[in-house]
Amino acid sequence: MGESNPAAAGDVGLALLVLRCQAGDERAFARLMEQFGARTLGYLHSLVGDDADDVQQEVWLTVYRRIAELANPRAFRTWLYRTTRHRALDFLRRYKRERELLGDAARRVSVDREADTASDDVAFTDDMLGALAALPPTQREVCVLRYRDDMTYAEIALVTGTSVGTVRSRLFYAKQRLHELLKPVS
Repeated sequence: MGESNPAAAGDVGLALLVLRCQAGDERAFARLMEQFGARTLGYLHSLVGDDADDVQQEVWLTVYRRIAELANPRAFRTWLYRTTRHRALDFLRRYKRERELLGDAARRVSVDREADTASDDVAFTDDMLGALAALPPTQREVCVLRYRDDMTYAEIALVTGTSVGTVRSRLFYAKQRLHELLKPVS
């Protein structure tokens, strides 16, 4: 008997859902929003802070308008996060305050506690959120994608438009800095 791979089955189910969406099935689109809405909103909170709800609307409007252009339905997740990131950066550029807003967002980081399913046993405690807020935006972003959204290095590289080596480097330095920030004071 062949072994069943639940992850592969989930990928197939997601790909079929995307195909239904591409064919104009409104219920399939609603299911995609239901399945990924909280995750993209949490990611947006890490990028734009309190304006995440507004940007979230732009994200899903873009997904609705452009999902038919997605050539590989199995690449939906990385395409969605890349789209989310682009809408966030567009939002920041539009107000010509990218650095200021990213800095403000770092101080106001709020993660949807229900959406937290950190891998590698990383708990997003208040101390961890405070330490994350102290990281440079590029390091904070890869940490959120890796440990909260459980993305692989390759997926993060696709989302951020960088190489896997850059992702590894940013995570390495982020972990070093988090270790320093979270080290108990004796």
